Amino acid sequence: MMYQNYIFDLYGTLVDIRTDERSRNFFKKYAKWLRRQGFHFEWKLFYTLYTMTEREHREKAAQSGRYTKPEIQIEEVFQEVFAVNGYVLSSEQMADICAGFRRISLIYMRLFPDTLACLDGLKKAGKKIYLLSNAQRSFTWQELELTGLIPYFDGILISSDERCMKPDPEFYNICCERYQLDKAQSVMIGNELGSDMAGAKAAGIDGFYINRCAVFHREEEPAYRYVSTEGSLLEVLKQTGVI
Repeated sequence: MMYQNYIFDLYGTLVDIRTDERSRNFFKKYAKWLRRQGFHFEWKLFYTLYTMTEREHREKAAQSGRYTKPEIQIEEVFQEVFAVNGYVLSSEQMADICAGFRRISLIYMRLFPDTLACLDGLKKAGKKIYLLSNAQRSFTWQELELTGLIPYFDGILISSDERCMKPDPEFYNICCERYQLDKAQSVMIGNELGSDMAGAKAAGIDGFYINRCAVFHREEEPAYRYVSTEGSLLEVLKQTGVI
C-alpha cells in the first residue's frame, strides 16, 4: 500500500527519552532550583500541591465530556500551585518554570539512530509527514527545536494545544480535518498499542506498530496493519512501499 501521509508519534518512536518527574528526589531538586529563582516552597508541600492539582485538573477535564480522552495544560496547574504561596507568574516566569521542570526531570533525550534516515527517505519520496504527540507544548517544542525535527513536518499537533489526546479518535480527526488528509492515504506510526494503534483504528486510519525493543504482543484482533519486526523505523519505508 502506498500512502501519501505519514503521521508519527514522537516519544518512543522518533525520540528516545527518559524522564523522572514523579519521584520525590526530583521534587527535592526542583524545589531547590525554585528557591534560587526566588520561589520558596518546601519540597513536600510542592509535591503534594502539584500532584493534587494535576489530578483535579484531569478529573475536571474528564467530567466535561467534550472528549473521551481530554488533555490539560500544565501551565494552568503551575499557576494554581504557585498562587497558594502568593505568587502570580508572568508569561516569562511561566516559561522558565516549565523549562526548569522539564530540564531537571530529564534523564536523557536523543533521536533514535534511524529517525532522520526514515524522515529523509519519506521526504525524498514526496510524502507528507505529520506529528501527533501526547505532550505539553511548554516541554516539547524546545525539544523539537533541539533535535532539528521541525523542518520535516508538514503539520504538528500537540495534545495540550488541542485539549485532547490519543487514543481519542477526535485527536486524529482534528489532524485530518486541519490538513485535509484522506484517511485512506494515511498511516499512523507509533510505539504504543493502547494509544497510537487503538486510536488510529478507531479513527479509521491504518496503523504501523513499532516497538523499539522488538518485543511484540499477541492480540486476538490487532489494532495495527503493519509491524516493525526488527524494531527499526526504516521498515516503515520498506513495508509501505516507499523503497
